[in-house]
Amino acid sequence: MSGTRPWRRVVATAGALGMAVMMATPASAQTASGSVSDPIVSGLIGPLGLAVTDNGAIYVAESFAGRLTRVLPNGYRTALYQAEGSSPNGVAISFAGRVVMTLSIFPEDPNGPPEDTTLVEVRPNGATNTLASLQDHEEATNPDGGETYGFEKLPAGCEAKLPPELLPYSGIVESNPYKVATLGPFSFAVADAAGNSIVRVDLGRTSTVAVLPPIPQRITFGNFRQLGLPLCTVGRNYTSEPVPTDVEVGPDGQWYVSALPGGPELPGYGSVYRVNPENGDVSLVTRGFSGAVDLAVADDGTIYVAELFANKISSISNGVVAPVVDVFAPGAVEITSDGTIYATTGVFGPAGDVVIVTP
Repeated sequence: MSGTRPWRRVVATAGALGMAVMMATPASAQTASGSVSDPIVSGLIGPLGLAVTDNGAIYVAESFAGRLTRVLPNGYRTALYQAEGSSPNGVAISFAGRVVMTLSIFPEDPNGPPEDTTLVEVRPNGATNTLASLQDHEEATNPDGGETYGFEKLPAGCEAKLPPELLPYSGIVESNPYKVATLGPFSFAVADAAGNSIVRVDLGRTSTVAVLPPIPQRITFGNFRQLGLPLCTVGRNYTSEPVPTDVEVGPDGQWYVSALPGGPELPGYGSVYRVNPENGDVSLVTRGFSGAVDLAVADDGTIYVAELFANKISSISNGVVAPVVDVFAPGAVEITSDGTIYATTGVFGPAGDVVIVTP
């Protein structure tokens, strides 16, 4: 089926994020042993994107305010970009200090899909230059058009009890570029959360590198009523859209991608994947996160994951997942060249912060 996606929850708008907290997150059996600094930047609105330069300049995509903010090491703060109806989702630093961001322009209807999605360069004076249209790429190729989402092989009597919007459907044309990683002076990797794909941009040319696999989520006696499902779905898998939320280049040259299921987004189904940029092969690193909205990869290969709905930042090292710090609603995590770990917190709060994390 085509049309509106069921349980659609692409992260990038306040309404989309707020709906997800209805799902309870199980407590971790481990205790976080790291620490968090006092805020080094405060008063942010929906800080979902973060980049830090080697000289200490901080760039924050304040998605809910439609703003890209720059904070210099001396504390001087500037809104480099701001526009009503827009959502800057991710930000990265490129060649010679160039700043790029992913940008979605939303209609007045908050439930509608973005009207336009782009990768944009933001110049020091605030002027913007569009590097690529992700919306055009999605409309031309629909990378996940061959995927099917929803319940698989339900008995006819059970399927008849489902509302029309929960019947199986194929990937539709919709784009919402969420995070971006720099590959070279004029080359970038973009995680398109609505396209369910990882897209490469080279001098304005776009190509699909990988499509993430659907995420099966088990319907149980403990959650079927909360999800508004009939009893006959218990024990079945709902195959959800994978919703890639970040892409980063690891020290091994592989790309690492965080993802969360597009719905019903049950706790523990957030994932981290490894993508081979040469052939697009996708392999699962591990699963078990709740709201994996961002990641960072250290020089030693340790992966740090911002778990928005679990209120913590976790790590993956040698295949072992462990909590690092407990923080309220983390939206992004980044590692600078000297190994310092920065994170944004308070995505759901009245004001968010940038902090330094010490594992």
